[in-house]
Amino acid sequence: MVSMKGIAIALVLFSTGAMGLTVARSFSHRVHNLRQLANFLQVLESEMVFAQTTLPHLIQEQAQQFTGEMGRFLASMSRRLQTGAGEPFDRIWEDGLKILAQNGFPQSTLDDLHKLGDVLGKSDVTEQAKHLKVVMQRLDQALIRADEEREKQTRLWQYLGFSAGALLCLLLL
Repeated sequence: MVSMKGIAIALVLFSTGAMGLTVARSFSHRVHNLRQLANFLQVLESEMVFAQTTLPHLIQEQAQQFTGEMGRFLASMSRRLQTGAGEPFDRIWEDGLKILAQNGFPQSTLDDLHKLGDVLGKSDVTEQAKHLKVVMQRLDQALIRADEEREKQTRLWQYLGFSAGALLCLLLL
């Protein structure tokens, strides 16, 4: 028959291991979110420059293409743009960025996106494209840093979770 100590050991190992895996997954999730943001900005640039699609229409289309945080960010903006309440785009953009801020986007990327929101829809296409290119270059750098951090931290947190559980089990015995 399974003893209480055996059940306790299994629960401790399971819970600490799960915590380690959860933290490790957050690093992979950050890289995924940054890649989705980069994809959106590339679509935004090409639609603005070549197709000259309006921002409300573009955001509405793209809200259906993305999932997760980017999907919620775009859907939130799309809803507010469709209501036609006369809100300025930069305020809608700022409120949408709060969704991204709550989900682990690096502060430097959020700062770049804040600046981009001030330009979108207010200047000509070439000026907006210049700002988009700058943000995309910085986003590429942030993506490289996030990917490097993911490589280092994922294994560390996985091992740390299970090792901490094993140490606790040894201390409890």
